Amino acid sequence: MPVKPTLQPFLDKETELEDADYVIFGAPLDETTSHRKGTRFGPGAIRRESRHLDTYSVRTGLDWGDLSLADIGDVECPDVPRTLEGVTETVDSFKGFPVMLGGEHTVTLGALRSLEPDLVLVFDAHLDLRDELFGERLCHATYLRRGYEELGYKAVVLGARALSGEEVEYAKSTADLRYMTALDMLREDPVAMVQDVMRGSERVYVSLDMDVLDPSVAPAVGNPHPEGLTVTIVMDILETVMDGRVCGFDVTEVYPHYDTGQTAATAAYLVMEALYSHASQTR
Repeated sequence: MPVKPTLQPFLDKETELEDADYVIFGAPLDETTSHRKGTRFGPGAIRRESRHLDTYSVRTGLDWGDLSLADIGDVECPDVPRTLEGVTETVDSFKGFPVMLGGEHTVTLGALRSLEPDLVLVFDAHLDLRDELFGERLCHATYLRRGYEELGYKAVVLGARALSGEEVEYAKSTADLRYMTALDMLREDPVAMVQDVMRGSERVYVSLDMDVLDPSVAPAVGNPHPEGLTVTIVMDILETVMDGRVCGFDVTEVYPHYDTGQTAATAAYLVMEALYSHASQTR
């Protein structure tokens, strides 16, 4: 596997890879970020904060001992193409449920190439459907479009609010690409909205960009934007959708030097609770 071992595994889990139901790895890519830098430090920060979580889940009743989880380390990230190859090879190399800690959101494309879902469910303030950004055709703002062109999946972006006219028009041009604004989700029933778009899907990948949350909750992200979702709304949705149809999960875009640990701790909590939700629905 093209990974470097970590000295601090997520939740201090030491399960052997062949015995693990869930396999965590980091992809600390920090190449195409367009505002802040530092997402390469995200996986390590999430792992460190996970050590201090109280692990009993009031949502599921599960606890630390109920998760069979191995943390295999970090993919080498020398540049975008080789990082994506490394992510794809890593996901291909084990049988457990893959959980990736980013890194910039570009890394999600590597997992999508391996898993080939029919639906990609993305929590994100942005649509990431640009054709290019600052001359880059493959970057954190274009990966979802490149993946759609290459793999032909359906995609729904949840919590969108930082949009460009180009992306809105591109999404309108096909029925396969949809988005739900944060305002709609705050004002209506977000769980019912997401359940509706999940109907008919058999293989779903879930990707969580931390900027979907309001900056008052998660300030240490690359491109913070006001009027975001709450942690409770995101977890209510994850608790519902993390069932047997989900084939992989990631959390991206933590820039830990822009706060005192709040965003990384929230990311660690969301990963832990998402896995509890998946475990409770697939046993």
